[in-house]
Amino acid sequence: MLKRTYDIKNGELKQAIEKSGLELREFATMSLEKMNVKSKKKRIRQKALKRAFTQNEVAKEILLMVQGGQKESKQEEQAVQSVVKTESHVSVRGLPVTFLLKLGKKYLKDEDVVRFYYNAEKEEFYKNKKLLEQVIENSSTNLDSNELSAYQSDVKAELEKRAKK
Repeated sequence: MLKRTYDIKNGELKQAIEKSGLELREFATMSLEKMNVKSKKKRIRQKALKRAFTQNEVAKEILLMVQGGQKESKQEEQAVQSVVKTESHVSVRGLPVTFLLKLGKKYLKDEDVVRFYYNAEKEEFYKNKKLLEQVIENSSTNLDSNELSAYQSDVKAELEKRAKK
């Protein structure tokens, strides 16, 4: 019988899990418990695991719990800090285009992708969601501190709203 494998695309998170001494299966069960998934349906559990791997907050909490029980070393602290550093900017991957365009018009009015997303004459921008996500993530780091905090709170609120559904 084949063993379940969980693909982690976030390399820093994968390294942090390995350094903490956790097996991937243990991490998966802890993340399901942390996210309060009580369903036994395979599809629902897989979706919750995927969400846990993409949301660094859940991973950070689990890693901190494990490290709190173990003796902390400098390498483990650096691994957790690297995960924390990547969390400083909020990912907009997977959010709907309408929300991305609202974000873009609110904070990044001058970006061509935001302006010409539905303009068929501009082929490189026309309904190019990947480019829209990239530009919003990259340009959001250039916002001033007030706008950046407002931007991050908007994105986090939308992510929480989507997670509840």
